Amino acid sequence: MSSTDESLAFWLARRARQLGLERAALEQADAEALQSFALVVLEELAARGLMPGGSEVGCWSRPRSRTN
Repeated sequence: MSSTDESLAFWLARRARQLGLERAALEQADAEALQSFALVVLEELAARGLMPGGSEVGCWSRPRSRTN
């Protein structure tokens, strides 16, 4: 696993804990928390170019234009 992949895994694990999600209790998990986590995962995958994403996913690697 690359350091980037490992960083993503730790970040996703932290986000899941913040939402109160645990694998052992997934069947009892709050539907809104699951949906929120799924959205975070899909946005991150799209931002990394690993799957198609919506237009709201953007690149934050450069400063925003001052004309907007």
